[in-house]
Amino acid sequence: MIREEIEKIIRNALKELKNELGDFSIEQILLEHPENPEHGDYSTNIALILGKQLKKNPKELAETIASAISGKQSEILEKVETVNGFINFYLARKLFEATLQTVLREKEKFGQNTLLRGKKIMVEYAHPNTHKEMHIGHMRTLITGEALARIFEANGTKVFRANYQGDIGPHVAKAIWGTEKILGERGMSWSDAEKLHLQEKAHLLGEGYVRGNQEYETHKENIDELNAKLYRKDRSVMPAYKRTRKWSLDYYKHFYPRFGTTFDKLYFESEVAEQGKNIVLQNVGKVFEKSEGAIIFDGEKYGLHKRVFVTKEGNPTYEAKEMGLAPLQYKDFPFDLNVHVVANEQSGYFEVVFKALELVDEKFKTREYHLPMGMVQLVGKKISSRTGVVVTVDGLLNEVKNLLTNLITSQELTLKEKEEVREKGTIAAVKYSVLKTDTKSNVMFDLARSVALDGNSGPYLLYTYARCQSILHKPNAARSILLRSNVLPNLSAEELGILRTIYKFPEIVYEAAEKYAPNLICNFVFDLAQKYNAFYNAHSVLQAETKQQKEFRLLLTSAVAQLIQNSLYLLGIQTLEKM
Repeated sequence: MIREEIEKIIRNALKELKNELGDFSIEQILLEHPENPEHGDYSTNIALILGKQLKKNPKELAETIASAISGKQSEILEKVETVNGFINFYLARKLFEATLQTVLREKEKFGQNTLLRGKKIMVEYAHPNTHKEMHIGHMRTLITGEALARIFEANGTKVFRANYQGDIGPHVAKAIWGTEKILGERGMSWSDAEKLHLQEKAHLLGEGYVRGNQEYETHKENIDELNAKLYRKDRSVMPAYKRTRKWSLDYYKHFYPRFGTTFDKLYFESEVAEQGKNIVLQNVGKVFEKSEGAIIFDGEKYGLHKRVFVTKEGNPTYEAKEMGLAPLQYKDFPFDLNVHVVANEQSGYFEVVFKALELVDEKFKTREYHLPMGMVQLVGKKISSRTGVVVTVDGLLNEVKNLLTNLITSQELTLKEKEEVREKGTIAAVKYSVLKTDTKSNVMFDLARSVALDGNSGPYLLYTYARCQSILHKPNAARSILLRSNVLPNLSAEELGILRTIYKFPEIVYEAAEKYAPNLICNFVFDLAQKYNAFYNAHSVLQAETKQQKEFRLLLTSAVAQLIQNSLYLLGIQTLEKM
């Protein structure tokens, strides 16, 4: 990547200046893109750092280093300048030309690299509990997990997509108990409920969970007994359990393809509960200890907190189930890293679980990582699954699709094409609204802004891509496949701005993987789309003044379209040829 080449140039210059400057130590060279393009394409503060070490004037050091670099011929640099101790690097026009050719040649592969080749990463995400409707919190982990998996793959990683779901425990007992109550009040049987539409059955279970949760204190003994029977697999409750579990799994299966996700394996609490409990029992006195009839892990010994792993009733908690889950996952896919994409409110939980796990089996030390996720807040609504005030994924998608329907007024689209625009536009609106926010922050989901065709939204990016395709498919848009050597015309500020953005994509892809940050891809593609639209509004592509200028602008448009498509793929968003 270009960043690495410039870093190498700086290190070579410092090596040559070693005798002149004196003894110093530099572990990392920080390179950034200046906010003001007039200050170059890259900038480094290396002279400021050396100034502190060597007790020398950083401005003079910067000039010395810049002079040493300028004295060497470089095919990628046009010039090197200094400003207040910073060294600014301006990339050569030839590099922009070469990068443009690379985009057009590599197409969907542009931006991919092998920097993480050989690394095996499990991404565990989605995590919807059965017997509940999928709400927008789970939707965020589904969207983010899939984007991360794609970003890791683009960096050469072998990825295993895992989904761990809670299908046993108090929430299941509450849902079944509450659903039976609702069915009785409506004069319905389980067989009657079986005839309902898939989404209706999911909604019924959601209502049942809310009912069971609201009335738990009043009917605690009955619900707890039902929970115990579920753990014992009592024949009296298993038919209702299996039926409702299947409802949930069929309901979730409906979402995964719609969101572009296929899991390598689904894991369930019910399959790891007993194994996890046994692991805890085998390590009592070593890792775990008894306390008031329960078995706990005393995290306070490690600066954490105490947590119960087996209750006094003998039931394994979520924590104990994790003890059984990790070995099973590692057996299926011997990962170097397992990234758990889960809400940030579970950070304390994972700290304790990971510590207990590494004490039980040292190989898990540093292999388990929790990526904390902020909440999703819908502007204008307060959400609480316990009170029944929830925003389901179904409901949100329907609202977004309705808004998009009102925006699609083109008479050139067929009914089939309009439906494709609505569906892909809806998924793009929802996914991009989630992914453009850094993972640790809360997402403030604004319905109107999510579909805006003139703002930082998924549909805006789809519209920009469709605009590029419209130009490229015009009858008079015939063009060469690649730029001929030295054909760059006199560039406008808008054209140069696009070229000075395109080359950044490979390093953004790597940085997004390194920082677990899909929002960096969002920032890049939105910036690129804005710059292209500014160019489009200021200049004609097909009616350019010269043939050379027209050819270049068509190639630039083609490259921009390719990069938008590549970026959106990493975000799990499909493009539209027409809009």
